[in-house]
Amino acid sequence: MADTKNETEDTKTEFEELQEQLKEIKDQEGIIGYILRDQKSASIDLKDPRRIVDYAVLSSTAFDASHEMTEFLQTGEPKKMVLESEETKLLLMNVNNHRLSLFMEKDVNHNKLYKKLK
Repeated sequence: MADTKNETEDTKTEFEELQEQLKEIKDQEGIIGYILRDQKSASIDLKDPRRIVDYAVLSSTAFDASHEMTEFLQTGEPKKMVLESEETKLLLMNVNNHRLSLFMEKDVNHNKLYKKLK
């Protein structure tokens, strides 16, 4: 039992540390916000809270689509996925078994953020 408790405490610590990193990143110019999920909880911080559902649906759909594509192509889980529109982009990645969706303006360097968070 002690091992399971320690693993849970370690996971919470990783989740909290990641949240702290994301709070710093969110203050950067061009960052729209993020959604961080694990199996039991989610943390959402978006500049426009009225659009939480829209961003959550986009995030979930993109993760599901990437999983289906990699399963079909038998390529293994991707390290990151980037979706771009004319004005914005979305960086999707897994960080220590947490699903992270980071929304940003198109001119933000997503590779720099990816390297900082992985």
